[in-house]
Amino acid sequence: MSKPIAFIIGAGKNIGASTTKALQAKGYRVAQAARSVNPDDSKDDDLLLKNDLSKPDNVASLFARLRKSWGEPSVVIYNAAAAHFTPKDDPFSVSVEDFTSDLAINTISTYAAIKEALASFESLPSSAPKAFFFTGNCLNQVPMLGLQTAGVGKSATAHMIQTASLAYADKGMKFHYVDERTSEGKPKINPYVDGPAHADFFLELMEGRTDEVPWLATFVKGQGYTSFAKL
Repeated sequence: MSKPIAFIIGAGKNIGASTTKALQAKGYRVAQAARSVNPDDSKDDDLLLKNDLSKPDNVASLFARLRKSWGEPSVVIYNAAAAHFTPKDDPFSVSVEDFTSDLAINTISTYAAIKEALASFESLPSSAPKAFFFTGNCLNQVPMLGLQTAGVGKSATAHMIQTASLAYADKGMKFHYVDERTSEGKPKINPYVDGPAHADFFLELMEGRTDEVPWLATFVKGQGYTSFAKL
């Protein structure tokens, strides 16, 4: 029996590396897409794909390369993000070009990835896990001055994840916007997010009973899913 496949899009040294290690320990082959990887460094259970998510048309080719090499992924984790920071008193100072690039990475390429993931999920056996996770944060609930482009992207993508969770739940497909918090419910924003904690929570969502975990999956390190009042 072939190993299940997971695909991490935006696989960095923190969440991406920790999640890759955790998934491989569970028997997954893990494909990783990132700007900085060298495809020649790929191994049997570790496929490296170079990408530029500022160009959403590239997403389909990423999935095509994965399918040609290994097959269909049953778990897709979108961990890419982009932000152009602004002065707190001038949030609209970002150029239209930079705003467009960040929106492409944070939202439009996520949309393309969801479409490709759905095609993969539909082709897999009913017994296979089918999960799409987006690495979010609190910006879909509360604006933070200086993080205009990131906030717009997180908010728009949160809407997509919510609608996907409603539309495809009856097919056994899981969609979660994953948001790490402190034990008091306060935000955790890069570079302060915890990679191993995300990996543990992804596994919890994949393998545990998640009937009571909503699309907005806020969690605390060592505690798992934890519901908080809106910020």
